[in-house]
Amino acid sequence: MFTSLDLLVVVFMALAAVTLLSLSLLFLIRSKKVQRICFYIVSALGVYMAYVGIRIGFGMFPIQVSIGIAVALACIGAFVLERVSKGNEKMFLIARIISASALVLGLFNAVL
Repeated sequence: MFTSLDLLVVVFMALAAVTLLSLSLLFLIRSKKVQRICFYIVSALGVYMAYVGIRIGFGMFPIQVSIGIAVALACIGAFVLERVSKGNEKMFLIARIISASALVLGLFNAVL
């Protein structure tokens, strides 16, 4: 039977697998429409990872909470940058890199 820590490890492994899959699709797919969809998924996962990091560290770990807030702000900033870019490929690439790095940082913040 699974204990609560076993289930937590399973959930974090699933989040890591989804993160790896979404990041690979974000940078390997050539279709612009699919790239935008993957970008929105990565941004939403980044905000969720920020929430998990804030929720885990709330009250006892202020550095973890501040990292979670920074991750959330980076994901929201990347989303705003993507919406403002209006077809500019360089700005969209910068938004994808910001969102991907925020997602990886949020995953490390939540796991470690």
